[in-house]
Amino acid sequence: CQGGCGGCGGNEGGGESGSKAAKRTRAGTKKKHCEICLDEDGFDADEMIGMPCGHEFCETCWYGFIANALEKGPLCVRESCPQAGCKELITEEEVERAAPDLLPKFETYQLRSFVETYGMTRWCPGPGCEQVAVAPGSGGVFADAGGVASCNKCETCFCLKCGEEPHAPVTCKDLAMWQEKCRNESETANWILANTKPCPKCSSRIEKNQGCNHMTCSGCRYEFCWICMGNWTEHGANTGGYYKCNKFDLGNEGNDQSDAAKAKRELDRYLHYYKRYHNHSQAQDFAKKALKETEARMVLLQEQNTDTVWTDVEFLKTANEQLVECRKVLKYTYCYGFYLQDAEKRQRFEYHQEMLERFTENLSELSEKPLREMNRTEVVNQTRVVDRFMKNILEYVDNGMED
Repeated sequence: CQGGCGGCGGNEGGGESGSKAAKRTRAGTKKKHCEICLDEDGFDADEMIGMPCGHEFCETCWYGFIANALEKGPLCVRESCPQAGCKELITEEEVERAAPDLLPKFETYQLRSFVETYGMTRWCPGPGCEQVAVAPGSGGVFADAGGVASCNKCETCFCLKCGEEPHAPVTCKDLAMWQEKCRNESETANWILANTKPCPKCSSRIEKNQGCNHMTCSGCRYEFCWICMGNWTEHGANTGGYYKCNKFDLGNEGNDQSDAAKAKRELDRYLHYYKRYHNHSQAQDFAKKALKETEARMVLLQEQNTDTVWTDVEFLKTANEQLVECRKVLKYTYCYGFYLQDAEKRQRFEYHQEMLERFTENLSELSEKPLREMNRTEVVNQTRVVDRFMKNILEYVDNGMED
């Protein structure tokens, strides 16, 4: 019995010893408390996530905090430690530990924030493109870089400073003002710029479906300029008045100083520049269409066994590429000219503009002929001439319009 009691006593003693050991274990593993949920039971160390600032929170609260931060969009990258008053910023390290499934979204916002705040980067404006362009140089701002980006993914070309298509010679600021003015004046301009115009001689309605401004009425065969509606013979080099319709002329109305007359003159002046801006924009679209057709034809010739090979029409592709560039430059020369206040500089500028328009129209006419009627040498030479005059006007503006 004593042995039995002793045995019982031994078991009782063993139980007391185990209880003390358990207490010692719990005391050794100190629970941590989350300052967000304030859970009374606390959390083990591996259930807490800390930051360099030393503040720790439970995994569940961290996940909720990050999910709520992402609801703010790009501003989530400025989110700081959940501890009141702490300014330690959340990084991808905390997001990866607490909410790995939300990390891609957080990193997307990080990239977006960087691109939009850092002065040397810009999103590609191409439809659906997510590439980022980086400006050359180290000036820190796009104005200093003065560059044009070409996306290596979607091949979109754009101005690094404003994101619009390259718009030399006009500045980003003047282009923005011009676009705003066009939006405000659009109804009047659209009324003036109808899709068709009456023949100056027989009044038959004529639709312009190519880039060249040299129009021939299909009814009476009268030749005229689409821009000014004047007789085309007055635009020839032999008259000494080639393409004079690029200049705005007030005529006798310039002497009337009434408010109504001033308003009309300003509207007429705007319409003068807008019509030509709009016309070159349309011609640029025609040239782009012709370029695509030429490229498609070159591919077809490569696939077929014909007497004509793709190199036989490569000169036409080069000519159309040049026309696209020239029409774009000419389009923006009218935006530039609208804001050019110095009369003397404007007169010199219009001379360069006139010369570029003259040779661009020549090239446009040559390139719109059927391929079998084209003079390859003539097209190639005219393409080089147009390229030279385009560079001349851009360099002239870059040099402050000093002869």
